Amino acid sequence: MKKLICFSGVEAPDGVRHVAASGEAPEHRVYSAIMDGDLCEVRVKKGLDLLRSPGWAVWPGPFLCEVDEAGYIVELSVDDSLITGYSISAPRDGKIVLGVEETEYSFVPGAPVYTVANPEIIRNYKSRIEDLQTDWNDNYFIRQNDDGAITEMYIFRQAGDGVSPLLDDIKKFRVAWGPVEPDTGLAIEYNYYAPPARDGVKYPLFIWFHGLHGGTSAWTNLFEYNPIGAWAGERFQRLFSSGGAYIMTPRANEDLRPGHGISWNPLQVKPFFAALDDFLERHPDADRDRIYVGGYSMGGGMTWLVIRERPEVFAAAVPCCPRMDYIGDYDELSRVAALPIWEIHGENDFIATPEETERLRAALLDAASKTGADTRLLTLPTGYFFPDGVTRTPVDHLVWIPALNNLLYDDGAPYSDKDGAPVPSTLIVWLNAQRAGQYRAAP
Repeated sequence: MKKLICFSGVEAPDGVRHVAASGEAPEHRVYSAIMDGDLCEVRVKKGLDLLRSPGWAVWPGPFLCEVDEAGYIVELSVDDSLITGYSISAPRDGKIVLGVEETEYSFVPGAPVYTVANPEIIRNYKSRIEDLQTDWNDNYFIRQNDDGAITEMYIFRQAGDGVSPLLDDIKKFRVAWGPVEPDTGLAIEYNYYAPPARDGVKYPLFIWFHGLHGGTSAWTNLFEYNPIGAWAGERFQRLFSSGGAYIMTPRANEDLRPGHGISWNPLQVKPFFAALDDFLERHPDADRDRIYVGGYSMGGGMTWLVIRERPEVFAAAVPCCPRMDYIGDYDELSRVAALPIWEIHGENDFIATPEETERLRAALLDAASKTGADTRLLTLPTGYFFPDGVTRTPVDHLVWIPALNNLLYDDGAPYSDKDGAPVPSTLIVWLNAQRAGQYRAAP
């Protein structure tokens, strides 16, 4: 039977318990979740997750689930009837403003709101929309009636409360589409920030690929728990050698329904380049010799796909905790050997194991030694702290948080690698030093 189930997320340590196999019951985990509006426990077998990995992770948010007679989830899919977005303003007089685009919606009086948080267990999860306590960092999922009024709302709450200046930076981005690429029939949507035009000034372009699930909403994961939005602010813009930079955040054509499984993958490489080429034509003050590309998790994998396809386009690449199977045969790294690459991992990341990381380190440095490229591989220690220097990361996969904080703690101190050595420079200082074609071509 189909059920709408809302999970609190991957890192909900108090909301999960492990159950060993016994008799006819397989090994599984029991998650606290909201099922059709009621708090309950659901069973999840190993390997059933949106990452399609052998782990236990359940992605946060509401999903349409098939539940068998024994109470196990046997299938997950995205509920296409739900509208999702980022940022919520306070309800008033039967209206509520949702999204960075600030769209106004009406709502049915007493419409229920179900809230989950990451990394906490679900608590005080049910309220009315009139009583909603809003937060700049909330994602919403809404269901509407035939008149367009909200009948129910699910909220996924990340870390952070109150009003943040990051939202002001996010609102500086604009939404655009690349052209339809003829071979695939796909087009890439992207958000971008454009620095103020100045006579005779060309600006670098920094491209950042989101991780899995970021393509299912125009804003989800492009900016939530992902500080790339801050790079449109003065704090980061002034660090670029031109006094600013274009920031581009492409959105994957993503469909996570069973049998589809599409996020960043080889099929989207050509549509991305069609969007990039079109963007450069529309913005002639973007410096074609200073195009930098990076991304995290699935987006880190996409970073590898695009630099392998057209390495000459880019001045540098920053793959963070990438999906490792997108890297391919390490013996083929000669294709990108002349491109400066700064790869960043966590010491015990569940995406890239320590063994894979060390093998990649050796292969990267060997390839770069033949061209002189300034290539680096940074491995952060297990349990590294977030930029505030106080909050310890719950999982080693989240290395894009320090990377996008320019590899500095908030007090200006540099991060250290797993062996205790401080990083040799900030990320933007390293980017400023890179130009397309400045190193020898690979032999």
